[in-house]
Amino acid sequence: MSDRISDSEDFLAKWLAGELSPDEQKSFENSADFAEYQAIVNATDRMALPEYDVEAQLDALKSKRDASKSETKVISFRPFVRYAAAAVVLVGISLVYFLTRPSYVTFETLAGETETITLPDQSVVVLNASSSLRYNEDDFAENRLLDLEGEAFFEVTKGINFEVVTNQGTIKVLGTSFNVRQRQKLLDVVCYTGKVNVYKNEISKDLLPGDGVRIRNSTLNKTWQRQLTEKPTWLENGVTLLEEVTLLEALNELKNVYGFEFESNNSLNSIPYDGGFPNNDLESALRSVLSALKIDYEYDSNNNKLVLKGTMDM
Repeated sequence: MSDRISDSEDFLAKWLAGELSPDEQKSFENSADFAEYQAIVNATDRMALPEYDVEAQLDALKSKRDASKSETKVISFRPFVRYAAAAVVLVGISLVYFLTRPSYVTFETLAGETETITLPDQSVVVLNASSSLRYNEDDFAENRLLDLEGEAFFEVTKGINFEVVTNQGTIKVLGTSFNVRQRQKLLDVVCYTGKVNVYKNEISKDLLPGDGVRIRNSTLNKTWQRQLTEKPTWLENGVTLLEEVTLLEALNELKNVYGFEFESNNSLNSIPYDGGFPNNDLESALRSVLSALKIDYEYDSNNNKLVLKGTMDM
């Protein structure tokens, strides 16, 4: 390449598009012009882009170079201005995205952890073990929408609609308290005070205090009504109660609380379980679930692993 930047108007356009050959790219990077043009392009990448007048900078650079250039060095800015303008548009779009994208607040608990969260509207959420909750803080006052994975107890202040979204259904309320447990393909919702609506596709159920609903695999599985304590047992006295679940679901709930590993097999989904376990004593919890079903097991405390025996024969 000669001492001129290019022998055609399209050279800079090819550079911006990444279409230079390796030799052309290397030669250009070693030229005196490269640093100045690279600085202009870099300016369009900065977040302060609206304060950087690309056209003015180009005019200033052109005037500067016109005053000092020799007769043999002629630079055409037309293709560069065209591509620089395109770059400004693209960066402007990116800037709008970054300035307007949702700003999420996320809470996560590990095995055995719970966390009490006060939301911007003063609603209170107690997040159970191995769960996550997130919401957009920028528009929460106008749109009380939260994403939940796991289990949580909600005490919602009155106001605009309050919705909790899970992958098995959405819970909609105005002001009430309720418990949501969403694990894998199962969703249990129990209303404690007020009124809630649970919906998923064509399913829609209104719940009053004491009402419960279960959605399994996006299908309505069961509803119930019973007397309740003030809060769910996992929160009130540290006991997890499970009703009409499989042994696999019970073991996964144990895992959420105690954080151990275990090897699953197909038989675990065919064994029903009803009962509960304490959340602060692993050995008692294992006995409550496995000994009640007469399943032998070994727990390796060094590797934090549970080994089941004989489940295939049940």
